[in-house]
Amino acid sequence: MTVSAPRWDLTNVYPTLDSKQFKNAVKKYKSLLDDFDVYFRKIANADSKTDPKKLGKILGESVDRFNTLLELSGTLEPYIYSFVSTDSRNKEAMRALSEFEQMSVQMNVLSTKFRAWAGKLGKPAIRKAVKTNASAKAHEFILLEAAEQSKYLMSEAEEMLAAELTLSGGNAFGKLQGTVTSQMTVDF
Repeated sequence: MTVSAPRWDLTNVYPTLDSKQFKNAVKKYKSLLDDFDVYFRKIANADSKTDPKKLGKILGESVDRFNTLLELSGTLEPYIYSFVSTDSRNKEAMRALSEFEQMSVQMNVLSTKFRAWAGKLGKPAIRKAVKTNASAKAHEFILLEAAEQSKYLMSEAEEMLAAELTLSGGNAFGKLQGTVTSQMTVDF
């Protein structure tokens, strides 16, 4: 008698990996990333001399955009992993994971650029600016932390290369190791 392994029921999140709802969510994530990329290019010339009220608005909108992206990716990624982690032979799930990881590189690049930009603004400018925007004020700690952590970044070119190489480096090895060990069989 063969008993099939239990499966998680995640139809309350998305019906299936090939459902219109899931595909629309992935498209929305990509669109939000592209929109934020365009927005960031527009605001990246703001510096510590920018009017605090204008800078506060920019920081607040940036935080809101990051939060929207993180909320959506925080649903998409676990949903995809729920299939990959329970069935490493699921080609559709592996494809969806690969596509999502490629989009995540863009998110990592944006996060790194934002952190570097926050470092160029400096803590004093951020402290003044957050007082003028509720969303920025609510995220003051993380904005100041981004400015602080920016001093540990490599050059922009090196950071972009590192972000792009994550898919073919340790991440790829981790996926290979997970796939191989999940497909091993032993006799009891």
